[in-house]
Amino acid sequence: GLVHTEVGGRAVGRNRLPARAVVGDFAQAWALLGVRDDVAAYEGMLAAANEETDRAARAWLLAKPLTALRYAPEWTQILAAYHWLSAARGSGRYLRQIDAPGVDTKFVENRRGVLAALLGVSGTAAGFLRDLGLAVKPEYLRLRVAPGLLDLPATELSLRCEELPGLDLPIRTAVIVENEVTYLTVPVPGDGVVIWGAGFDVARLGRWPALAGAEVHYWGDLDTHGFAILHRLRAHLPRVSSFLMDEKTLLAHRDRWGSESAPTHVALGLLTPAEAAVYDDLVTDRHGERIRLEQERIDWAWVLGRLPGSPHGP
Repeated sequence: GLVHTEVGGRAVGRNRLPARAVVGDFAQAWALLGVRDDVAAYEGMLAAANEETDRAARAWLLAKPLTALRYAPEWTQILAAYHWLSAARGSGRYLRQIDAPGVDTKFVENRRGVLAALLGVSGTAAGFLRDLGLAVKPEYLRLRVAPGLLDLPATELSLRCEELPGLDLPIRTAVIVENEVTYLTVPVPGDGVVIWGAGFDVARLGRWPALAGAEVHYWGDLDTHGFAILHRLRAHLPRVSSFLMDEKTLLAHRDRWGSESAPTHVALGLLTPAEAAVYDDLVTDRHGERIRLEQERIDWAWVLGRLPGSPHGP
C-alpha cells in the first residue's frame, strides 16, 4: 500500500501526498517488477529438481537464476539428460545409447554447456565425454603398404589407433605426410609404408614398435605447427628426418604462401640446425607476417625430385 505524508505550511496550506509504497509480500513485488511469470517458471524448475538426488542441479539453479530461466521451457528434458548422464558416468557407453525420456544425442550436444555445468565436467565436445567416462569416437590411422609387406590382398589399411601397437609389419622405410591427397599420391617405398598423419597424435605413432628400427621420413606443412609436430615425433623417434621443410622449398614458392592463423612460438629443441633456422624465420616473421606453405601447394615436379630415395631427397 501507499504511505502518505503531509507537506506545506501557512502560505500554501498543508497537503497530504504519497511518500512511499510498501510492498507487503513477494507476490506484490513480482507484480510490481513485471516478473511474475519468470518467478513462477523458476519456482517450477526448483520444484522439479529433487533436494536429495539433484543437489548439483539445485545448486546451479540457485547460483545462476537468470541463466537458468533461459532453459525453463526444456528443463524437464535437461533434468532427464542429467539423470541419465549421471548414472552413466564411467560406463564407457556411447552417448548414442541415451534413452532418457524426450532426449536424444542431438539434444545433449546442443545443450552441452548447461549439462556440463550441472555435471561439473568440461564443456568441450571431447572433454565432456572424457570427463564423464563415456566412449569417444575412435581415431583411425591410414597407411598405404608396399606389395608383399602385408599378407592380405590389400594395398591400404585403416585401423583404430589403439590397435596400432598390435600391427606387426616388417617396415624398413616409412614416409609420414599430413595432407590426404598427398598421402594418396606419394609413391610407397618398396620396403615400407606411407602414413597419413592428419594431425594424429604423433607421440602414439612414435611409440609404434614397427617404426622403432625403420628409416622414418616426415613431411609436414612449412609452418610453425609443422615443425612442432616434427619435434614431438622426434621425442620418440630421434632419427626421423624431414623433407620438403627447408628454406629453399619455402622461398621457391613465395607465390603460394598462405597465412597461419595461430602460429606457435614454443621452443623446439629437437630440430636440426637447418630446421631450427627455418622455424626461427617463421616465428620472427623474417620473410613475412605469419607465413605458411601448405604441402599441397608445393609444385609436384619439385616434390618428385626431393622425395626420400630420389637424388635430391633425404
